[in-house]
Amino acid sequence: MKNIKFGFFLKSLNLYEIVSLSLIVLVEILIYYLKINQILLEAQKIIGSIILIILWWVPISTPLSEKFRNIYFSLLWLIICTLWLIIQEDFITSILPILIFIFIQIIRSAFKWIYKIEPIPLIISKSAIHRYSKVENRKSNLNDFGYSLTVFFICAFLSIVISKLINN
Repeated sequence: MKNIKFGFFLKSLNLYEIVSLSLIVLVEILIYYLKINQILLEAQKIIGSIILIILWWVPISTPLSEKFRNIYFSLLWLIICTLWLIIQEDFITSILPILIFIFIQIIRSAFKWIYKIEPIPLIISKSAIHRYSKVENRKSNLNDFGYSLTVFFICAFLSIVISKLINN
């Protein structure tokens, strides 16, 4: 693993990451195919909703955002979000994943600048669930819990505000 500036590192993707990211791309291509040929419109909406949840909600509420430190994973995620922006007709659902990705990168950089360590994203639940990060070689602490809550609440709030502004 080679560290580079701004909290990113270069590390080849493991098989699980390659398969999961490839699966998302294939599903986006399937949605595009269904949309062009106007077949299975109901299935297209259901599959599109699942992909939207994966691209928008999962990085907010799970430790997936820790993978965004890997430059290869981040670039592939950015490509996936860009494809989603092209495929989706609804502006709100198309722009939210890329905005969330950019916001998470900004808040992660701010956290690192303030605390001089990388945050360990936690799963948002009723109580604090701490985890150990092999990348950081440390156990999460209260600052990491605060980071995860901040990301969750600000992203959820921004999502609501953006949807209300665009719908009005």
